[in-house]
Amino acid sequence: MTFSKAIIGGFQNALNFSGRSRRPDYWWFFLFVFAGAFAIGGVEMLAFAGGSQILTRAFQLIVFLPFLAVAWRRAQDTGRPGWWVLVPSGVVVGSAFVSGSVSRQVVGQLVDGQPGFAAPMAGQSTLILALAVLQIAAGAVLLWWMSRPSQRGANRFGPEPRVRAK
Repeated sequence: MTFSKAIIGGFQNALNFSGRSRRPDYWWFFLFVFAGAFAIGGVEMLAFAGGSQILTRAFQLIVFLPFLAVAWRRAQDTGRPGWWVLVPSGVVVGSAFVSGSVSRQVVGQLVDGQPGFAAPMAGQSTLILALAVLQIAAGAVLLWWMSRPSQRGANRFGPEPRVRAK
C-alpha cells in the first residue's frame, strides 16, 4: 500500500463502513489528514495573520467521513466493532455539554448576585477533569488498537484484507 493508493482508497470508500482495512490503509490516511491540516493551517496563519481557519475547517469537513470510515474498518480489522472509534468523540461532546452547563450556572449565579458559586464550580471542574482524563485514556486505547496487527483469518466483519481471492 502506497501513500497515494491509501488516500485514493480512503476517498473511494468514504461511505463504506463494512469490511476491514489494514494498518497501512489507516496510517497513511492518518498521515494525510494530519499533514494536510497542519500544512493548510500553517499557510492560513501566514496568509491571514493567524486569522480565519476557513480552509482548515473545510479540509477537516472534506476528510471527516473518509477518515471515520477508514478508522471504523481498521477497528473491525482488529476484531472490534467500529463504533469504538466514536468513544473519544462522545467524551468530547459530553465534556462540551458539561462545560456549557458549568458556564451557564456560574454566570447565572454571578448575575443573580449569589456569592457562593465556588463550591458548585469546584465539583463540576472535577467532573470536567475526569472527562478529560477519560478522553485521553480512550484515545490512548484506540491508538493502541489501531497499531495492533490484523486479526488473522476471517472474522465477523469479513475476510482478512491481505488474503486475495483466486
